Amino acid sequence: MDKVTRHDLKTDRFVEEVGHTVEYVSSHKDLVARYGGIAVVVVLLLAGGWYWRGKQAETRALDLGAAMKIRDAVIAPMANPGDTRLAFPTLAEKNNAFRKSLVDVSTRHSGSNEAAVAHYLLAVLDSDESKMADAEKNFQKAAATGDAEYSALAKWSLQQIYASSGREKQAEEILRAFVASPNAMVSSEQATIALANLIWRNQPQEAMKMLEPLSKSPRQAVARYASSLLGEVMANSPTPAAAKPPAKK
Repeated sequence: MDKVTRHDLKTDRFVEEVGHTVEYVSSHKDLVARYGGIAVVVVLLLAGGWYWRGKQAETRALDLGAAMKIRDAVIAPMANPGDTRLAFPTLAEKNNAFRKSLVDVSTRHSGSNEAAVAHYLLAVLDSDESKMADAEKNFQKAAATGDAEYSALAKWSLQQIYASSGREKQAEEILRAFVASPNAMVSSEQATIALANLIWRNQPQEAMKMLEPLSKSPRQAVARYASSLLGEVMANSPTPAAAKPPAKK
């Protein structure tokens, strides 16, 4: 496509979007008359900006939705007549199409929350395929650019990768941050149990201090996990030396 054609396309799209701004002004003539030329420019920019941001958000949502449809597709080597569901002959073909769609979302909408979701899902695919270096990179991107929920999920996955690859300190930093500032995706109890499980071999006393109150939690699941881990820590930790009696004078 030559430069002139590309310019014309951009101009046509700009005119199309500005058309909505013109409609706004037509329906708000009293506002225009009251505040004059300078204010009209501001109103035009704001109205156009709001509309443009809305269109961008709609496009991002549609692109991510298209990717999710591939994720939810069925595996059907032989398609049944009349079955309108999206289907792939093999899981490998489905995953390849899903990966391609996610890469497209992350590239086209870089920096957006939809791109962060795409990076998170790419990391999950990478993990399933044992591509842990790629998974780590995608989880890091999701953690850095996603909203609170997806950032938390990505950080939780990162600490698991760090812990399983001998980088306990990095995992510990993430877990201590969750303990200090829990959120809707990672509770304080969940982070505390994971942290105690990570550090108990080197810091058994701190781990037991964390687990003891949770072992009495009214939440049965929390109490059960905390009690089980506390028992393991106590069984495998050296008993502190008994205090020596004072020397006789």
